[in-house]
Amino acid sequence: MILAGDVGGTKTLLAFFKEEGPARALKLRRFATKDFKSLSSLIKAYLSEVKIVPKTISLAVAGPVVRGQVNMVNVGWRFSVSSLAKSLGIKQVFLLNDLEATALAVFFLKNRYLRTIKPGKPDPMGNIAVIAAGTGLGEALLIRKHASFPIPVATEGGHVDFAPWDELTWELYQFLAKKFGHVSIERVASGPGIEQIYRFLCEKEGVSPRFNKASEIGPAGLSGEDLLSEKTLEIFFKAYGREAGNLALKCLATGGVFVAGGIAPKLEPFFERGLFQEAFLDKGRLKETLSNIPIYLVTHPYPALLGAAKFARRFTAKKQHTTKK
Repeated sequence: MILAGDVGGTKTLLAFFKEEGPARALKLRRFATKDFKSLSSLIKAYLSEVKIVPKTISLAVAGPVVRGQVNMVNVGWRFSVSSLAKSLGIKQVFLLNDLEATALAVFFLKNRYLRTIKPGKPDPMGNIAVIAAGTGLGEALLIRKHASFPIPVATEGGHVDFAPWDELTWELYQFLAKKFGHVSIERVASGPGIEQIYRFLCEKEGVSPRFNKASEIGPAGLSGEDLLSEKTLEIFFKAYGREAGNLALKCLATGGVFVAGGIAPKLEPFFERGLFQEAFLDKGRLKETLSNIPIYLVTHPYPALLGAAKFARRFTAKKQHTTKK
């Protein structure tokens, strides 16, 4: 059995998957990440509950994985393949970036988990781009050309510079720069970004904020109940769409752009306004190139978890095949 995990800054999902057959999550559990002092203590709590010992552990984590080592800055956890293997007594441990895992998962998703945001003409062998706004902004790509198995590539693209596109967003940039110094696109296109945009607009208008959390601002903006919340979503969707277009150009994602993460499905009706799509296409001479690239909303409940399991299955099967030879 494979123990797969999606380890985020807010929540962690753990589940078992069989090494062969349909990739179905068994004993799926959700944990508040910050309720635990370490990742190994979280996993041990789960294993003591389900009373199953895995042969392999494969974890998708919210952060860069460099030479098998991870520093989850939003949680304060440091761990590695070797430290987890030793602590948990499991010989085979895989660590990969959560968007890297999501990119791998979208290759296997059935159509019922995908909704078309913008139609296009996808190249069946073209690169795929994945962008996901949630607690942060994740980006990854999937390379399919000349590969017998799709190759997921992790990035830390959410931390590139935020580029204002008009006078209002230049003021937003200055507002954020005073607070954080460096202003990344993640400071705008994320859950905390929604909160910062809203506070900026309230300060600009000289009014006290009615809401504090993105989970409050989103519904108020979606319903039109609060004008500043609605304006917040307009800026958020434009920033999100522009960055999706940037990513599509950087990796020439002719196979499609997939929008994942926790925010987009909750605010799906806002896509109907076309702001995301217009911002995506706003690339001057390359607008025609982007016009052929479809955009899909990923509605699968745990794509990173599925991707982590698929990753482990691939390498476990490969190892067994080599052994048989």
